[in-house]
Amino acid sequence: MRDQKLIRTFILLCSMLSSGWLVEAQDPGYIFHFDTSDTGPSGSTVHVPALLDNPGGNLAGWSISVCQDASVDVVSLENGSAPLTANAGGPVDFVESTMFPGFGLRQGVVIHFIGLNELPISTDHEMLIIEYLLLGADDTFAQIEYCDILFPGDTSISETIAVGPGGIAITPVVMPGVIEIGGLPPFSLSAVTSAPTVEQGASIDAFVLVDAPVPSYGFSFGLAHSGASLLLVSAEEGAAVSALNGGAGPDFLVIDIDPEGADGLIVACLVSLSSDLNTLPAGDSQELTIAHYQANSTAPVGLTTLDFSEELVPQSPSPPTQIVFSLGSTSAIVTTSGATIEITEVLGVQFTRGDFDASGGVNLGDPINLLEYMFNGGPPPSCEKIADIDDSGSVVLGDPILLLSYLFSGGDAPAPPFDSCGIDPTEDLLTCDDFDACP
Repeated sequence: MRDQKLIRTFILLCSMLSSGWLVEAQDPGYIFHFDTSDTGPSGSTVHVPALLDNPGGNLAGWSISVCQDASVDVVSLENGSAPLTANAGGPVDFVESTMFPGFGLRQGVVIHFIGLNELPISTDHEMLIIEYLLLGADDTFAQIEYCDILFPGDTSISETIAVGPGGIAITPVVMPGVIEIGGLPPFSLSAVTSAPTVEQGASIDAFVLVDAPVPSYGFSFGLAHSGASLLLVSAEEGAAVSALNGGAGPDFLVIDIDPEGADGLIVACLVSLSSDLNTLPAGDSQELTIAHYQANSTAPVGLTTLDFSEELVPQSPSPPTQIVFSLGSTSAIVTTSGATIEITEVLGVQFTRGDFDASGGVNLGDPINLLEYMFNGGPPPSCEKIADIDDSGSVVLGDPILLLSYLFSGGDAPAPPFDSCGIDPTEDLLTCDDFDACP
């Protein structure tokens, strides 16, 4: 099966043996092409998706061979989204991708052995993601192309073809790709969390960082999260943004923690609105934004993600915020890397601070009961922590006074957890073995 001609024969046989596939004429407009927008200096690597446009009819499979010139060499292969999803949303029945360093690569695909699922009509189907090492000098170009070639160790030529239902072999239109060597490396935008895990009800921070190969005039991005798992409490500018314009900060900055119709963070920044046109400097791990999250007390236990998004809308009729780093007349290529957070089951009893009698709310009876407990031998609370109104770690006369001040004099609310059930965010010697008003 490693020989490309055998792969082709196998595809054709599978097609002809299936009585459910009709032999019909095929539109000749099938195009195999590349996305060569990724670029970098000599010695770096780039990723090039091999793409298939299928405007003419369903396909049963394909085989491709890709040749290269001496300015690049293939170093790794990754199956694209088409082989992973074409089979009714799942992986294809057969896929083999092989590198021939110094020469090129090939891939053979059969979507379904009995022909029930076929690649649908659409453009830019991602067959393969190819990683190339750039060997040529800066300010030059490397060429790759679909080809028919006899690879080392083979006895027959590997071909580039598409196969339609009924075993019809289709010779596609093939377009070469040109990779720029010495071009600008991409900006790398990433989210890094303060910890890999967080308990239900506890807090966690995320830092949005950028590796910027050159200065830029401004940027925008969206960072989405699951509202069932996390609450975005607040967000603020990071150190790199605060340092802009000599420490005065950017001339324009929007940090929106409540996008329309979704859960996420939107940030837009323009360094300068004056003729000075100051920039965000080049540099790695520059801190753009700090976001403060709280895991919901009822958050599902397991993994949740922070994902960069171009679909978050700040406010209608504003458009969705794009992921952009402006270089002036052009925008940079931007790669993104989100973050994964593991939410763990809360360890400890959940309670509501100030609710002395565990009635489910705070009222005048709570400070009265607290005073009775402290000075008149009244019954103790089921959870000592609910009496520590300011979360100082001890219960003193100031606690019932603070609670009365909150109820009747506009004083500060009790320390968290107060508005909803939760665990004590600080460690102290006060106990909490049971609290009936919380699950």
